[in-house]
Amino acid sequence: METTVALRDQLKAGLVAGIAAGVLIDLFLFATQLATGTPADKLAGNFVFIAAVVLGQSAYTNPAAVPLGILLHFCVAIGWALGYVYLARSQPQLVSRPWISGAAYGLVVYVFMEIILITAGLYHRVAPGVLFAQLVAHVVFYGIPVAVIASRMLRSVVAHPSTSSG
Repeated sequence: METTVALRDQLKAGLVAGIAAGVLIDLFLFATQLATGTPADKLAGNFVFIAAVVLGQSAYTNPAAVPLGILLHFCVAIGWALGYVYLARSQPQLVSRPWISGAAYGLVVYVFMEIILITAGLYHRVAPGVLFAQLVAHVVFYGIPVAVIASRMLRSVVAHPSTSSG
């Protein structure tokens, strides 16, 4: 049985899931970096790296790189979450099995983000421990939260259709 969810509710689910998962993945990666000896004042460099996808090498000397990197990070996080919600419209197992679907989605996001880094000329091979942390970040702290949050929000709208508008 296919259910219809208003576009407004789909956008809300993607937005909330993307922001929440964007924060979670950052917190995990920051904690991992701090635990491995990265000084706290160097954490903003993560966002400079993200901005370098758009600005190129000039990002490393541009004072606007950190805010631009933060904006890009959350735009991408929300975009991938909206993609999950879009797929869930025609793939009901994404809503009924969010833990498994989210883990798989996180892996897909990781692979495609690495492809983006390759095409931007920013890819570099990382140590096995860093690779493991990146995979955990994308699967456990991005993919699964996106799936669980989006699924709960979408199921809530289906269970209580009078609260949604379309």
